[in-house]
Amino acid sequence: MIRRDGYVVWVQYFSRELSRSEGRRVPLRLAVKNPTADDVLRAASRLGWEARKLDLRYPSQWWRPSSAVLVRPDRQMRKSQLLLLLAERMRG
Repeated sequence: MIRRDGYVVWVQYFSRELSRSEGRRVPLRLAVKNPTADDVLRAASRLGWEARKLDLRYPSQWWRPSSAVLVRPDRQMRKSQLLLLLAERMRG
């Protein structure tokens, strides 16, 4: 989901415990165990991007507590590229 002010990035996108059909959006080799919004915030900060936490529930798993991060990259890119860069920073 893109908004005028950035991309909404759900923590589930990076979860090693989820399959692609359950919401993981990065390759398993880049996925992490129990990702948090703080992990995504730190990764965005390492990349020099603005980010802030959103208190939302993941639509396909609305019954579980969740969160998302609104990320503003410093340049135009596809969301898939943004997710890969964030995942690499979360792993390393």
